[in-house]
Amino acid sequence: MKKKVYVDFSLILFLSLFIYYLQVFEKEEEYESWALDYIGEARKQSSSQIKIAILDSGINKTHGDLKNVNFEEVNVIEPNKPITDKFGHGTAIAGIIAGEKVGIISSEENLILYDVKVLNDKGEGTIEDIINGIMWCVEQEVDVINISFGFFDDKKGLHDAIRAATKKGIVVTAAAGNTMGLSVDYPAKYEEVLSIASIDKDFNIDPRSGYGKVDYSAPGVKVISTDNQGGMSEFSGTSFAAAYATGVIASIVSNKYNTANIKQLLNKHTLKLNEKSVYGEGILTFKREYLEETYEKVYN
Repeated sequence: MKKKVYVDFSLILFLSLFIYYLQVFEKEEEYESWALDYIGEARKQSSSQIKIAILDSGINKTHGDLKNVNFEEVNVIEPNKPITDKFGHGTAIAGIIAGEKVGIISSEENLILYDVKVLNDKGEGTIEDIINGIMWCVEQEVDVINISFGFFDDKKGLHDAIRAATKKGIVVTAAAGNTMGLSVDYPAKYEEVLSIASIDKDFNIDPRSGYGKVDYSAPGVKVISTDNQGGMSEFSGTSFAAAYATGVIASIVSNKYNTANIKQLLNKHTLKLNEKSVYGEGILTFKREYLEETYEKVYN
């Protein structure tokens, strides 16, 4: 019998989805993506495929903003059933990465999103399913794995799966965790994983974001993305910051750089901010000069 674990959603998602249910946008003119303005859309990098895996609650692939995205999928929880996203988390992650109106790499025709359902309709998942999801991604030879959830404690076998992925040159990004300023969650805490913290529009760290082993920061407070009902909603949390980071990272590694030097590559696309244990190396962005000017305006 599988042991069921709760993947920290009491902190990571309930606060976020509370905002989500209150902030649903019916018309495009009702929302503006400050996060996309700060990061910028990725320019076409190469003719190579960009293969991004999203380990999550599934993706609503009928959403209008995701209609031009190429998908591959696996339902790890129930292999013989089609994937749905009743929990509403994975669809938001997908929109941030590849949504036509709100995504980082929305114009990239060579993008393939791998929808890896490892969480059920309540946001619960077993370690066994998560490990199996990671190993499936290794078999598919994806470029980046996005894990927008976490655990307070290290879990047996999870680190081995992460190592297996990174040894194949796969970049793994994960949410630092909404731990209210306490330690970063696993798997973000692993040395092999890029841990992503959340900031708001004024460059302040999200008070929910985990501290300690942080590699980079990205927007994660009141950001706009696709919801599982076919519309657009507002989300908050390190889960969504990780998705923005994944979009930037995937665009860069699509050039088939040596991922062993990934931080050296990413630092060219980073605006450094204050304390490293809070912000990491800084905010990932394609618009560093613009972001520097914006930062000066906020604080001068």
